[in-house]
Amino acid sequence: PQAPQPLISSALQLLSESQSLNSSDPQPLIFEMDLEFEKAASRLKNEQKARLAKEKAKRIQDQIKAEEVKKKQAEIDEQINKKRKEQQAVEEEERLKREEEERLTGGVEFKETYQAVTLNGDSDRVTLPVSALNALDFKGAMQQAGPMFFELTTREGGRTHAGVLEFVAEEGTIGLPSKVRNSLGAVTEADETMEGGYNTRVQVKYVRLEKGTSVSLQPRGTNFTADVFSTQGPSKPTYDPVRGKWVLPGVEGILHSALQPLCALTLGDIVKVEHKGTEYELEVASLEPKAEVSLIDTNIQVEITASKAEVEEQERRKAAEEHRIKDEARRAEAMAQRSKDAVSRLQDEPGPGVDGAKTLALKLPNGQRVQRRFLASASLQEVFDFLDAGGHVGAESYTVCTTYPRRVLDRTRSGETLETLGFSAQEMLLVEVGAP
Repeated sequence: PQAPQPLISSALQLLSESQSLNSSDPQPLIFEMDLEFEKAASRLKNEQKARLAKEKAKRIQDQIKAEEVKKKQAEIDEQINKKRKEQQAVEEEERLKREEEERLTGGVEFKETYQAVTLNGDSDRVTLPVSALNALDFKGAMQQAGPMFFELTTREGGRTHAGVLEFVAEEGTIGLPSKVRNSLGAVTEADETMEGGYNTRVQVKYVRLEKGTSVSLQPRGTNFTADVFSTQGPSKPTYDPVRGKWVLPGVEGILHSALQPLCALTLGDIVKVEHKGTEYELEVASLEPKAEVSLIDTNIQVEITASKAEVEEQERRKAAEEHRIKDEARRAEAMAQRSKDAVSRLQDEPGPGVDGAKTLALKLPNGQRVQRRFLASASLQEVFDFLDAGGHVGAESYTVCTTYPRRVLDRTRSGETLETLGFSAQEMLLVEVGAP
């Protein structure tokens, strides 16, 4: 029984050392473990914040990019829609042009250029070469209902319409009567050639015209209205043996004689009217229903407007009257303001017993007299203020004058006193309108 004691004793000693070792200062170890845990938690939290901020920034960038893409796409769509609308507008314009061309030509495409030559006569029917007849026949113009019309244009800007008289002109030429030459405007004496023709090239296009319903003619001179509208005549048509036809009386007959030889009118055309040996030029100022009409088999209403010179004179008078009204309004406003300022400056009239007071009698332009007392120390401006405040003169510019010796006193001397001006106790002054 004595043998195991050393072993038990050793075990107890080891256990005691172990307990002693384990129980020696345990707190620092626990503190270090808590500190590491807090650092790890803080690092994890910061990493999570950084990751969230990065993700948020990425979402914002993605959103910005998406907005930019959306904006660019909208701009592209807008450009596409704009181009589509422009294309549609161009196509619509072309369609309308085709329809208008179809209406004008009836599907007959005839357009040729010829050299102008002189053709006698007062009508507006031209002559064309035989080749034009063949081309028109080939393209179906002869099968079109109604008369044949042509639009004539020049590179200088002339434009009118005409019928055809005959297809007898030399090849490459077009015969133009006086009315057509005057209406084109580009054919002048300076344009004449040695052979009797013109250098002007006239483009001829086959068209169809609607019947005219009304035309407004404007005289180029100032005497037409006075000369022609004073014409008196019988109330019924009379036979003219010189011309060999029945004619209408008065102004109606004069206009009928001028328009009867014509088959078409174009806006801007020049129509010549002859009356008692005098020739007058009338410009086509307006037409209905189109800017170019047919006069064949139609009942057209004719109106004579004021001449260009008369219109300009009316406009000048109207402008002068407007200027006069504005000028009067300006003067009235200026005088009203001057009267208001004068009322605010004008001193009370001194009493009868005030020493040195001067009584001024002022004879107005209308013959009336006004009278007032002023202090000797009062300035001439007070006299002007008295007249302005009472509205006695009614003129923008006026002066006061002494009678003898005559002195003209205007507003440039308004700062001088009545005493320095040498006014007596009772002074007679004349008020005169206008500058001194």
